[in-house]
Amino acid sequence: MGAFAVHQLRYELAFGSDASRELADQGHAYLHELTPWIVLAVALGLGGLIARLARAWRNGEADRGDGRCVVMLWALASAGLFSIYVGQELLEGLLASGHPPGLTGVLADGGLWALPSSIAVGGLLVLTVAGGRALVARVARLRRESRRIAGARGSKLVVRPASVALARLTPLASAAAGRAPPC
Repeated sequence: MGAFAVHQLRYELAFGSDASRELADQGHAYLHELTPWIVLAVALGLGGLIARLARAWRNGEADRGDGRCVVMLWALASAGLFSIYVGQELLEGLLASGHPPGLTGVLADGGLWALPSSIAVGGLLVLTVAGGRALVARVARLRRESRRIAGARGSKLVVRPASVALARLTPLASAAAGRAPPC
């Protein structure tokens, strides 16, 4: 997903409103076939986050991070995204008709926009991961606090549905209608 974003952002920054035409002219039509896979990757990522949130609520424990610095992760993500972009453009130069070969295909026509695009997208990915970790930690902390409060009361925390009040039927709709109207 990040590599796709870098690729598309690079063309958008380099060509502006002509980006779609340039992508089509340089043999990038195959990228539209990636859309279902990108949606699947996002759905799997969200599913993983929801599973981690559920586990944190159930256990009251957050997953321990690997201890890496956010800046280091950002640099690694950005370098990885730029490397993927370079590899993709080199392959397109070999396989796609209309795409310039070699480093010309990678760096010419605004190709250097891929570097700041990689940095920006890498930063967004790292912020997303860090935000997910913070959310899981917050849910785990809330669960521990709710257990502590319930333990102080000496009772188990039970979530009960609110009471349900049924609407009273009108008197004419029941046996309490009284006598029939006079004739």
